[in-house]
Formats: sequence, C-alpha cells, structure tokens
Amino acid sequence: MFIGDSTNRGMMYYFMERVNGTLEEWDKAHDTLIYRDVNNGSTLVSYSYYPQFWLEKERRPTFEVALQQLIRRTRPLENSPQTVLVAGGVQWLNVNHLKILQQVLKRENLFNILVVVKSLGMGFHLPVDGVHSLSLRGVQDLYSMNEKILTTAKLYGYQVIDTLSITMGRYKEFLQGRCACHFHEVGKLTFSTTPQHRKMKLYRHASETWSRPSEPLALRELWSRSDSPYHVRGPVNQVYSEILLSRMCAGS
Repeated sequence: MFIGDSTNRGMMYYFMERVNGTLEEWDKAHDTLIYRDVNNGSTLVSYSYYPQFWLEKERRPTFEVALQQLIRRTRPLENSPQTVLVAGGVQWLNVNHLKILQQVLKRENLFNILVVVKSLGMGFHLPVDGVHSLSLRGVQDLYSMNEKILTTAKLYGYQVIDTLSITMGRYKEFLQGRCACHFHEVGKLTFSTTPQHRKMKLYRHASETWSRPSEPLALRELWSRSDSPYHVRGPVNQVYSEILLSRMCAGS
C-alpha cells in the first residue's frame, strides 16, 4: 500500500517495473489505484493520493479517512511484515500524521505490518504562479521538521527513507512539473516486438465518496491499450526507490 503525493506514486511505479521487469500500466492518478497482477499475480499494490490539495479545505478528506479507505479497499490484508505500507510525500507530512497512522493500524489490527516512512523532500523552491514556494527560512524549517519525522518514525518502530538528505543537493535534477518537486517521469518505450509479459489489471474507483464512506464503492476495470510498456526515468527517484526495496526485503 502506498499513500502520499506524486513522489510516492513514482516510487510505486518504479517498484512495479522492478518486480515485473516491465511496466504495462501507468496513470497520473490523483485518486485511488489498485493493481492486482504484480509479481505474477502474487502481490497486490494499491495507491491513494494524499493530500487532495485542489479541494476546498473543509471538503478535503483527512489523513485518517484516506488511510482507512485505502486499507479497506486493499483488504484482505495479513497482519505481518508481508504487508507493507509506504507513507510520505514532498512537504505535507508531519509527526501528527505518524501518530494517526499508528492509531489507525492498531484499530484495523495491522500493528505488525512493515511501515516505511518516506520523509520530506526538496521542491517548491521556484516562484510559480498558483503554487506556493519556499523561502530560505522555509527550507530551514523543512529540515527541522524532517529531523522530527525521522526521530518519531524510528520511535514507532517504522523504517525510514530520508529523502530530504538525498534531494537537498539535487535541485538541478528536477524533472517536468509545475511544482518543481518531481525526480521522476514516466515515458513510453518502443519495442520491435511486444514484450512477453502478462497484462496488469488496473482497478480505479469510478467516483470518490469521501463524504459518504459507508456507501458501496463502484469499480471500473481499465485494460492497457498499449503495445509497448512504460519506463520510470530519474536517477534520484531510482536511489530512494532502491532503498525502499532494500527495506522491504529486510523486513520480509
């Protein structure tokens, strides 16, 4: 399970490509995705975009609600390190989110799963119309918050990936995107023959029901219409995604 913004989504797609050898499906999603045919069908991967910053503040789902819905859409889940939750993003995460995460996992009887916290990252350092930007003081505050997140996550027994340290000196390697926070991009590969790889199934919720979570969720299935797979580019994203893989392998 992955919950977070587009930087978290980039790690998920790198993981899927690494495990399957190819990436047959890709979606620039800002909602919920579920992939059921990863690792020859033995691994389910789910993703929920958080926070939904484009909504008015009073209409945005809380982190607690978003996490609970992701868990319920991904079930059945095993209460062991075989189940992995990756949480984090660029600059929205704080120590209160970690406290909520612990409470939700305990309530959902998932207190023994492997939790990997992706800490904060550089970004928003350039003034862009309609997007907030960081001052020098803002970067200093970001560093202080990142240290608190790392310390708190370790106290809770979570694995951590210190992405701020990795991205701090790599500001020249930001890839496309208005917010200047992406260290990955996904592009199409061209093959002379179609790769011998089983198609992954993508299930997306046709409508978000954050305001009425008790209603049954309608699903629609999307199949790949591509003859060639995608590829996740970006050396910085590759670095912290490989760290994620090592944390997963160590915890399994």
